[in-house]
Amino acid sequence: MKNTAAFHEGREGDVAGLVREVQGRVGALADLLHGLNEEVIEGTDATGAVVARVSGAGLLLGLTIDPRAMRDLDHVAMSAAIQGAIGAARGETGERLARAMEEFAESPAPGDPLAPYVQALLREE
Repeated sequence: MKNTAAFHEGREGDVAGLVREVQGRVGALADLLHGLNEEVIEGTDATGAVVARVSGAGLLLGLTIDPRAMRDLDHVAMSAAIQGAIGAARGETGERLARAMEEFAESPAPGDPLAPYVQALLREE
């Protein structure tokens, strides 16, 4: 990112080139997020009776409930199992997003002066 580095050092650079570099980085981030959104992630409750499938955006896609659970669990326990499975799937989604963003922030183009700011933003909770 030579144009970004030039502006960071206070030198004038090619503004159009800088915009292209920034757009490339934004495009890479958009591609990363789109890829994550296309993933299907599964999570299971603590008993293994319920499996939830969610999209990379955390949207519930489906549930699979073991037939024995339908017989053995009352409505309160079934509700807890379903919530546990969905929570596990969404938790895994969040972990994947966090790992992907960490890798994205750790691999900026050479000379990217925004990298420290992006890394600091990602570390904030």
